[in-house]
Parts: sequence; structure tokens; C-alpha cells
Amino acid sequence: MTNQFDRTDLTSRRRLLAAVSLSASSAALAGCNDVLPGGGTGDSNQNGSPDNGETDVAETPTGPTRWPAIETGELLSSFENLEEWSAETGEISAAPDEARTGSQAVVVESDGAQARVSIEFPDGIDMTGWDLSFAVKPESADRIRVEYHAPSSGERLGSARVVPDGFDEWFRLDAGYQQKPGNEPDLSNVSRINIIADGPDGGPSRLLVDDLRRTESASVGKVVFAFYGGHQSHYEVAADLLEERDWAAAVPVAPDAIGSGDRMGNEQLRELSDRGWDICPLPEVSTPLRDQSESEQRAILEDSRDALASEGFEDGARHLFVPDSGMDATTYELARGIHDSAFLYNSGTTGVPPTEMHMVPMIWGPALHTGVRRHTNLSDQYDLLTVLRIPPIVDEDDAGGDGNLMSLDDFWLLLEHVEQRGLDVVTPSDLVDGSWEHDGDADETTDRDRPSGVLLEEGQAAQFDGTGPATTRSFDLDEGVVVANVTHEGGAPITVDVTWGEEPAPDENLSTMSGATTGTSLMAVDEGTYRLEVDAANAWSVDLSQPSVHGDDLQDLPVEADGSGSAYVGPLWTQGDVRVVATHDGDGEFIVDGYGADGSWEVLVHRTGAFDNSRSYRAGGAVWLNVEADGNWTLEVTNA
Repeated sequence: MTNQFDRTDLTSRRRLLAAVSLSASSAALAGCNDVLPGGGTGDSNQNGSPDNGETDVAETPTGPTRWPAIETGELLSSFENLEEWSAETGEISAAPDEARTGSQAVVVESDGAQARVSIEFPDGIDMTGWDLSFAVKPESADRIRVEYHAPSSGERLGSARVVPDGFDEWFRLDAGYQQKPGNEPDLSNVSRINIIADGPDGGPSRLLVDDLRRTESASVGKVVFAFYGGHQSHYEVAADLLEERDWAAAVPVAPDAIGSGDRMGNEQLRELSDRGWDICPLPEVSTPLRDQSESEQRAILEDSRDALASEGFEDGARHLFVPDSGMDATTYELARGIHDSAFLYNSGTTGVPPTEMHMVPMIWGPALHTGVRRHTNLSDQYDLLTVLRIPPIVDEDDAGGDGNLMSLDDFWLLLEHVEQRGLDVVTPSDLVDGSWEHDGDADETTDRDRPSGVLLEEGQAAQFDGTGPATTRSFDLDEGVVVANVTHEGGAPITVDVTWGEEPAPDENLSTMSGATTGTSLMAVDEGTYRLEVDAANAWSVDLSQPSVHGDDLQDLPVEADGSGSAYVGPLWTQGDVRVVATHDGDGEFIVDGYGADGSWEVLVHRTGAFDNSRSYRAGGAVWLNVEADGNWTLEVTNA
């Protein structure tokens, strides 16, 4: 079973837990800043894209093409005809001296804190299987946003990119999706694209734009893991967990810090490099790069690159990870000449590969429940790239709310989520060298035969009761699902966790109740021996059962359900991805998990307080949705 409940390697898991507790030449490597990425090959039209008879797009303007304009894909707007665009906030005008392609770029500006322009496609354009990007110069903009109406504002996707402090020159923006606030968008019918510049407080806002185009997307979404700093926990914990999945990653390191403190030494880094990992430069600077001269910045970038290359890490040395203090236009231009790619801490997804390889955004990996799952889900649904920054990994008790650490439980859950979503895990070198097209999960089954007869046999049963905190005796369960009927006197909070193996043992939450005296929960399990860990103040009871499941029990979509407290919905019959709209009016935790009869598990919602939003769920086959809540909730489940 390919889920977090796979207990076939308990010895390995115990070893990892123990490890966590102990861990608390220049020309050859130079990038090319005068060569445009891509270029048409094979059967293509004048835009270098497949001649597949799709929606008409803009004609390619004549004249030279200057970076960050590109020649790959299909041109949607050359900005030669300003009548295609309308200014909703501020004004739009031609900027011939700034043209990246053709005779002019455009400037969008306002005296206020926002400037917004839009282009409409009355017949709609098909963005299915395509990624959007454009050349942009943020002369007075802190953030750049893109909205896709598919086909209306009620079915839209959004993208947002924070502009590095002080950056005011041209770069290319890959407008990967980050938000899906309304109903399910239909990318085959995009009727409008908005480009918005959010200026500094009070304004003004000014943004130059050129060369809006779409490029073909990958067949499967991608993830890059960046293990920042190269800490011992990355070697002792993460490396083995990735090796089990045949995944490789990046290790951004400051060359002078290698082997110091709890950092990996050269031998450990070489071992990872031999496994296909990229060992990448993360320059250590006391003064922000943007506050240093061009010659000083050049020396820092070249020295950190060459130091890693001299240790045998030539592949990884090609990829710069920008220090947290940021970059300016000088850093960007230098990186384009020195490195093949550059990553910086920011928000956003991109296409695969990014059209802008020297400003690839990276998000905070421990933000599992407040952004990471959303980014990875969108990367799965729309075949995008998410780059995840992973800090030192520690045991749950050692994390202690430290925002600069990641608990082992969260890291394990992150790996399981990426695996469940079917994303390819790649390295920076894969992106640059074009070896990213693994696409092992591209052929998702969408025409499953509805089963008949018995799906799961009736299994074991067990009963427990007590008062206050307790750990139960061991009991056996068969492979399948287990249902828990929980009671707790007085309605005080109670949590019931399932644990297995010997100490230190992993555990997973089975039930969380607050304000209720009874509740029912469900989870998927493998065959094995388990215990319950109960945290309660009053008298409680837990009755466990493993019901049989028949084809006649399956409910077809759409399904609507509501309740209060702990309950589950299903079994549901699903052909593939589904959309779950969930609401919650309580003040405490609201958790929605998806479980499959095949043992799959995906966390859909893990929030505190009121909730009203939608989530995509990579389902397929017979599934259940388990809800843990302290208030009233609703679920609406439809095909995606």
C-alpha cells in the first residue's frame, strides 16, 4: 500500500526517528545570457509551436527579439495593438524604447496603489496543457498578479509574484497558478486575462509588459526538494526516505560552512551527489548582495560556484540559490552569465521547465497546511512546478514551535502527499538539462470499471474504555479500513491516536473531538498490530470495527453531506480527481482526510476555525472522506 500507513519498514522508521533525535572551472560552468531558451523544432508553425489547429493567436512581430522575450510557444499578444487591451485601473500607453519584440512594449501605470489591464478573448482560448508567461519590468511594483477567467470571474485562477526589494529591471514571469477561489475553472475556455501591478503603499504603480505567450506544459507536475544548509538531518533522515522512493533533490550549501556544526561534510555530500543529487551554491553574505558593487557580487557568485565545482559538484554548482537577503537587477544579470539557473524564496508555481530559469520561486516546505498542499495540488492538477525549501528536520517534541525547523511527522506527511498526488520529483539539473520528463503517472485511469461483489472483507473488532489519558493493550487489524465509535463524558476535548511498532513509535490521529460526547471516525490501515493512545480528561470508550464493503454500498457523485463533530462520508465511487467544497463554522480544528480502498491517504483540509473553500482530491476507485470538526460542517463532492 502506497500511503503513510505502510508499515513494512518499521525498523527503518525507528532508525530515522532515532537519527532525528540525534541531529537537532568558471567557463565550463558559465550560463548563457545571450541565448533565448527553446526554439521551434519538428512540425511547427512560425511561432515554434505544434500546428494543431487550435485557437488563432497573435502574429509574430518582425524585428529582433531581446530577452526576456522568447521565441518558444505561441504568442497571445505582442502589444503592437493597444486596442486589444483595456486599462481598468490607471492608464496604458506604448513604450517603443522598451520593446522586447516588435516595435513597442506597453507601460501600465497609475498614481494609486494598483494598476490593472486586461485582454479579452470573446471566443475563448484553450489554455489546457499550456503555461502562460510574459516579459515584465516592475519600475514601481511590489507584487505582480495575474487572473484567468475560465470562463468568468466565478471560475478563475490566480497567480501572484512578489518583486524582490529594489528590483526594477526586465525579467520573465511564469504565471503559474496559486489560487482557485471560486468554482472549478474550465481552462479550455479562458475568456479574459488580467495583469495587475500592486505598487508600494499609496502608489504610484508602474509596470512595463511585453511578449505574452503560452508554452506547452509538461505531462505531469513536478516538485524540487531543496534541503537548505545541508544539515545532518537532511542526510540521516531525508536522504533515506527519498532513496526509498527513487527521488533525488538539491542541497544548497555555503561552501565555507560544509562540515561545520551539524552540517554535512564533503564525503556525505559526495555520496548524495553520486545518487543524482545537486549540491548547489548558497552564498553566505554578511552584507546583502543588492548593497554590494557589481564586482563584489561577481566575486561572491563565482567563488561559491568554483568552490563546489572543485570538490566535484560541477552539476549542482550551475544552480544558484539566492541568499535570503535577496537580489537586485545586478545579481540577476550576473546570475544569468554565471549560472544556468537561480532560485529565490518567493511564492508561486511555474511551468515546466520555467521560461525564466534565473528567478524560479521557492516556498517554505513546513507550511504544509497553509500553502504547500495547495501549491502541490495545483501542480498536480495543472502540471506545474513547485520548489520546496526544507529546513533541518527534528522530532515533534524538539520542534517546539520553532518556525525554522520541520518536524519529522510533517516531513513524512509531505513526502506521502507528493507521492499520493503522483508528482515527479526532479532536480535543478533535470530542469536545465531537459531530463525532467519522467511522467510516470501521466496516464491516470479515468474509465475504471465499477466493482461488484465484495471490495473489503469484514475484519477485526476491539473495544476499550477508561478514564483520563491511557495507552491501550495491543490489538490486530486486517488490511482495509477501521471505524471508531468514540464517546467521552462531558464533551471535553479528546484525541485518539493509532500507533504501531516499538518505541519510539510513529502515530496517526484517528479521532479528535471537542464539545461533543460521541463521534465516528474512519481511517485506512495495513494488516498489523496496533495500540491506541488516548488523551482525555473524563471517562471514555472506543469501539473499533472493520466493516465489509460491497459494490452495492458505493455512492455515485455528486454527493452532499453535513454534520457536526466527527463523522465520515462514503464509500464513494470515483473515476479520478474530484472537487470537494467544504465549510466549517467552529473555532477549533477542522480536518478532512481522503482514504481509498487501495490504502491511499490524502489530507484535504487541516485548518483551525471557520472554513469555506474547495479542495482537489486525487481520488480514483472507492474512497471515504473522514471529517474531524468542533462545529457544523458541510461537504459537496463532485467530479473535477
